[in-house]
Amino acid sequence: MQLLILEDEEPAAEQLRRFVQQYNPAARIVGECQQVSEAVDYLRTHPAPDLILSDIELLDGNVFRVFEQVAVSSPIIFITAYDSFLVQAFEQNGIGYVLKPVQYAQFAAAMQKYERLRQALQGAALQQLTAAYAPAPQYRQRLVSKSRAGLYVLPVADIPYFQLRNGVTHAVDGQGRAFVLNETLSQLEAQLDPAAFFRLNRTEIVQLSAIERLEAYFNDTLIVHLKGQTLTLTSSTHRTPELRRWLTA
Repeated sequence: MQLLILEDEEPAAEQLRRFVQQYNPAARIVGECQQVSEAVDYLRTHPAPDLILSDIELLDGNVFRVFEQVAVSSPIIFITAYDSFLVQAFEQNGIGYVLKPVQYAQFAAAMQKYERLRQALQGAALQQLTAAYAPAPQYRQRLVSKSRAGLYVLPVADIPYFQLRNGVTHAVDGQGRAFVLNETLSQLEAQLDPAAFFRLNRTEIVQLSAIERLEAYFNDTLIVHLKGQTLTLTSSTHRTPELRRWLTA
């Protein structure tokens, strides 16, 4: 952990050094500034510290003048004799506000809060990184249908809909030809891209690009008219609201 101390009184600065060493012997104080101008120069020319321990009033003015001149990304624990700057402190990356005279227990509590926040942020960043680099789902691009005539290779993009007939899953192409599949309809639903295919009801899955129009039917169901086909499909009552959202996503 790398810390920057902004404090104009040597006894107070020495106390912070002791408290830092007591709290975390591995922590390193990378800089100390007694003036606003010093702090501005340091923050402009050095990497951002992990944490800043800062008084409010420095030798040449209020520490908030620092934040007017340089963007500060590091969290700050304010350690001060003044209790009137609380709102300003938390508007400027403040995560703690400790009043002087400082007791070690107060200092340690503020440091523990910093540790908790850092761990939470690191966990969130790791989740985002993992999600960003997670492999994209691999959806089925083709299916195979076995028949007496041989094997038919069916590009998924060419199948307007899938239908369960007498307990057997069929892929129906644009010419209305039905091909028997080994997969169940539920297995297919999990293997198809949900942005392109939708489960209308217990027995049918439709492809978005194959839909020509929808027609309201009774009991909050929809009749689905397909491009180039006279056959229509029907959404079940409980799937209709999700179908409407899916179509407008």
